[in-house]
Parts: sequence; C-alpha cells; structure tokens
Amino acid sequence: MSKWETGANRSIIILMASRLDVVEEVRLSYEIPYVTGKGEVLDSVTVQINEKRKGVGISYALVNSSEQHLEDLFPSDGVDWLAQMTRLTLHDLGVDPSRIILQLWEYSPAYRLYSVEGRAPVDEGRSTVLIILTKTPFVYKFGHALVLWHQAMHAKDRWDYRFPAAHPLVDAGEWLDALWHFSIDGRLEALGKPHYSRSERLEEAVAVLRRCCPNEDAAARAYQLCRELWGSETTYARLVEMGSGLGLGVGWQGSVPERS
Repeated sequence: MSKWETGANRSIIILMASRLDVVEEVRLSYEIPYVTGKGEVLDSVTVQINEKRKGVGISYALVNSSEQHLEDLFPSDGVDWLAQMTRLTLHDLGVDPSRIILQLWEYSPAYRLYSVEGRAPVDEGRSTVLIILTKTPFVYKFGHALVLWHQAMHAKDRWDYRFPAAHPLVDAGEWLDALWHFSIDGRLEALGKPHYSRSERLEEAVAVLRRCCPNEDAAARAYQLCRELWGSETTYARLVEMGSGLGLGVGWQGSVPERS
C-alpha cells in the first residue's frame, strides 16, 4: 500500500498487489509419471503463478512467505533480469514455447526445501517449459548464467523429443545425468556459452561410475564415453543403451513419443 499526500489535508491511498498473490494456476501433464513410495502415480503438477514479468510466469517457493523476505531474496529488478534472460536463452536455443515459467526456490537445509534443478521439465504437449532456480551456494559459485544455459539445454532436448517429458520428481539415475552432461556441456562449449569444463564433467562421471560399476575401469570408461558424447546431440534411447552395456538401468520405464 502506498500513500500520497496531495495537500489540503487530502491523500490518495494506492493498494498494491502482493507479489505473493496467486494470479494463475497452471496444470502441467507429463509422459513419464512419478510413483511415490506408497505406489501413487503422479502424472501432473499444478504450478501457482505469483507474478508475470517480461513475458514469463514467476512462481515462488519460500520458507518464510512474507513480502519483505521475498524482496530480500528475490528483489523485483533481479527477477525482471532473470525472467528476460530465461526467455532469451531459450529463444537462442530454438525453444519458443507458448508459456515459460520460472520457479524460484528458497534453500533451507532445516526444512529441506530445495528444487530439482537440472530437470528443466517440459510438459507433455511441449507447450510449457518450467525452469527452476534455487538461491543456493551452488548458484552463487557458478552464477545464474551457467545454471540457466545448462537447464535450457536440458529443456531443448526434451522440447525436440530426444528425451521424454518426465515429472519433475522423476530421477532417471545419476549415471544417466553424468552421460547426458557430456552432450550438454560440449554443445554449450561449441556455442561459446557458459558451461562446465570437460575435466569437471569427467571427474563427475568417474566418481559416478566408480559407485555404480565397481568392476569397471571407471576412468577409462568415462574417457571413452566422453569422446563419444562430448558436443554431440544424443537421445534418451542412446544413453539407456550405453547404460545397459554397463549393466545399468533407469528407475522408470518409458519412451519418447514421435513429434506430431
């Protein structure tokens, strides 16, 4: 609320909408559902939109839902910049959905409130892209630009039907993510965009393969997979095939539908 003095003992009171008001609810459906520990099948999510900025729907997930806390965490000018950067990044990759949602999470170890960054879910109809950012030390270290480009490339692979539209909580497995990262960061490098280095991704893959494939020469296999995947477009089916050669599988079954 703002109060403007106009003189002659008069004033005008302007009621400002809360940034935390829910202005719209969007239901997103997915090809690959999430199955809870109780066997409940979740094939959709409902996202609450709190604001619309720069043509992007903004959704907040906060531990402390107060206006001042929101402004301290995600000031309006900063959210405008993130929204515009998100839209332009997706556009640069040829991803132009009818709706973009940027979901901003507050990080809290106590409440374990954190996002599933990197999933960059795209809905079943490829009409909506949901980009998720958490205000964490991770983001502070690597920067929003790197995180946005990384997520946008995940989204592009789903947008182009190389990977299925999976529920945000679906976890395909760390080994599949490690292989996918070779493709993603190699392509970002070729585009001259922020990316993780080849050595960083090799270190990640070696650590994952040592845990998942104790009988393999993890370093040698990681180098081989990196040579095959770095900078090239890949598909979910191809990564699953590579994983099966190592005796690895994913925690869910599904296929990518044909582009309509």
